[in-house]
Amino acid sequence: MNTLAKLLRVYAVQIKNNFVREAVYRVNFLAGMATDVVWIGVEFTLFTVIYANVPQLAGWTKPQVYFFLGIFFASDALFTTFFQRNFWNFSDLVNKGELDILLTKPVHPLFLALTRWINLTNLFNLALGLGIVVRFGPEAGFQGGWRWLVLAMWLLVGMSTQLLLRFAFSIWIFWTERSWAITRMYYQFFQFATKPDTLYPKMIRYLILTALPFAFISSIPARALLHGLSWGEYAGLAAVLGCFLAFNTVMWRLGLKRYQSASS
Repeated sequence: MNTLAKLLRVYAVQIKNNFVREAVYRVNFLAGMATDVVWIGVEFTLFTVIYANVPQLAGWTKPQVYFFLGIFFASDALFTTFFQRNFWNFSDLVNKGELDILLTKPVHPLFLALTRWINLTNLFNLALGLGIVVRFGPEAGFQGGWRWLVLAMWLLVGMSTQLLLRFAFSIWIFWTERSWAITRMYYQFFQFATKPDTLYPKMIRYLILTALPFAFISSIPARALLHGLSWGEYAGLAAVLGCFLAFNTVMWRLGLKRYQSASS
């Protein structure tokens, strides 16, 4: 409990510092919101055009796909708010020796590495995503009530999935001079998360449910909230995320052994 209390105090200080920075650079906040609105508009336009020609898409009705998009935007907004900027700076921690400072702190260095920077602008995306869920949920078949608590849980699952995946693609900086190529690969694969998983061929669908579980960000949560999942699907989700957590833990420890500090 003492460790948890210490982490919460540290995190509260970091939130305060990031809020002050966002308050100073207000134009950045407005520019970020405008960019997000355009991005969301493009995604909605794509499916609006498709549904102008077909009544259903791989079993998904128009309101259900919009509900899926709401889940996707909200889940992605949580990750982007609390973790994205830290991964942008992750390579500098290793290449410039800035990790030295974190290793000397009385808090786990990985906690500091992944939580130092918070992008509060993206909370606007979270509000938009939840607004879309509220708007299209009843038409899609989402019954609401106590299920809103389940929705919150699935949003955390989506955020955690993105965190584990992003870390798995970023950890290779300990073995490479720059990880930009691997990072670009991550964003290419990330496009799989922007569409319901049943739209893809069987081989790709199997891939995004196992080795690269981008379907866990929004497709699985949306299907779980609308139709429910089998026990096998729940077990598969837990097993895949558990494997990624174990893999990331091992690679972090191996990376620290390989790490050369700025003073070495």
